Order: sequence, then C-alpha cells, then structure tokens
Amino acid sequence: MAADTNFFKNFRNQILFSINTAFPAKVLAFDELSFEAKIQPLFKVKEVGEEPETVPVIEGVPALKHEFSVEGGPVQSYEPVLKVGKIVLCVCAQRSLDDAFEGKPYYAGKSRILDIQDAVIVGVLR
Repeated sequence: MAADTNFFKNFRNQILFSINTAFPAKVLAFDELSFEAKIQPLFKVKEVGEEPETVPVIEGVPALKHEFSVEGGPVQSYEPVLKVGKIVLCVCAQRSLDDAFEGKPYYAGKSRILDIQDAVIVGVLR
C-alpha cells in the first residue's frame, strides 16, 4: 500500500511543480522604452534522481505600469524603472499573453497554461 501512496504523492507533486503561479527573479536588463525586462528566475527545478538546475533566463518580460488618482485628482500613470540586480516578483498569466496586448478578446487555445514564458513583473521585492 505504501508504494501506491508514494506513486500518487509523487504524481501529484510533479503536476503541482509544473504549474507556475508567482516567483522571485533578478533583473538582468530593463528596456525603459518597451518596459520589458530580461530576468533570471531565482528558484531551481529538480527532476527525481537528478541535481537541481537553474531555470533559464527569460527575455521580454513586461513590467506593470500603475495608474493612481489621489484624493479624486486626475489619474496619474506611473511607469516602472527597474535597475539591474533588483529582485522582483513575477506572476504567470493563466493563458498565453501573445495576443493580449491588442486589447480585444482572443482565443488563447491550449498552447500555454500558467507557463513561465507568460510572466509579468508586478513589483520590486528588494
């Protein structure tokens, strides 16, 4: 019975570890015109029986802009400025962001679900 329990526990863990939700990363480069960064995720991944491996660098990761209105005043738009070496928090979109920036509904299909390639920088951790 213990072998069956371990099989399902390992199977469950493999599925959960393949789902990307949020992760810390280091900024390697930031383009202030496109607001996109090159980042190094700070966690490692490990296959059963293997040594942990560094996750590859991700390029073209958008950083969120923010809009605020203070005490009912006009809406102010704030653009991110990310310095090399900063530690940021990234979240992964539920589906592919490839067509999202057109601003109209699109069918994302099954190409990517919670994929690390659809990461977005939401803020600076330190």
